[in-house]
Amino acid sequence: MKAELPEQKYNRLSAEIRNAMLTDYPNPGRVGCPGPRAVENVAKGAAQFREQLEEEHGYEHIMHCSPCYREFLDAREALRAMSPEKPSPMPRRV
Repeated sequence: MKAELPEQKYNRLSAEIRNAMLTDYPNPGRVGCPGPRAVENVAKGAAQFREQLEEEHGYEHIMHCSPCYREFLDAREALRAMSPEKPSPMPRRV
């Protein structure tokens, strides 16, 4: 078996984490969801790589609620698609 390159490993692990967040935190009653405006604000912050994103209203909930996280990913992708520049990958800490 061929060893993964660091970039391949990062991409694989990122996908596994994203998939877990989309399935492991069901909230069928949508209890405590901050609403579309808060999700969009967090998505804007992520699309702009805004500092202190964790302090945005609703961030903690969005990261622990699969339906809200799906809305966040969709909103972030829509914002990136509207950007005239090609989005750069998320910065990684080394």
